[in-house]
Amino acid sequence: MGKLLSCLLVVLSFQAAGSQLVIRLQDKAPITLTHEQIVTEFHAQSFETKLPWLDKSALFTGFKASDLLNYYRIDDAFSVSFVALNDYASSSRVEDLLQYQPIIAYQMDGEKMKVRNKGPYWLVFDLDKYPEIDNAGYHSQMVWQIDEIMIHRRSDGK
Repeated sequence: MGKLLSCLLVVLSFQAAGSQLVIRLQDKAPITLTHEQIVTEFHAQSFETKLPWLDKSALFTGFKASDLLNYYRIDDAFSVSFVALNDYASSSRVEDLLQYQPIIAYQMDGEKMKVRNKGPYWLVFDLDKYPEIDNAGYHSQMVWQIDEIMIHRRSDGK
């Protein structure tokens, strides 16, 4: 019975951790957001777009990546890095986040995204709305299975 309970706790802990998002800011302790906090604290946005990794268009729901800057009152950021569970990372310029308004999606076609389906979080640009960014440079920025976001500020010296 004890082993069964231990296994159950490990599985539940992994599932809970899989829906958390860590935000890293200069000179501050990491901030861990739960899925529930994200849904409550950030305004949801949705759009349908076709991505190179999918057979057909999909409806994505999430929050604008630029909302993180507003939420944490950061006005001197120059880029934001998105880090995946497998440590793949890519950075987006703040100018691109403001101009193209990608979302950090947590739902695809109305379903909460799971790790096996590129979740729990995926940075998605609306390639249908902005066909000029439908290229390898922007595709490489669309990190899936995001578990950490780092906001780089001019005062970081980077």
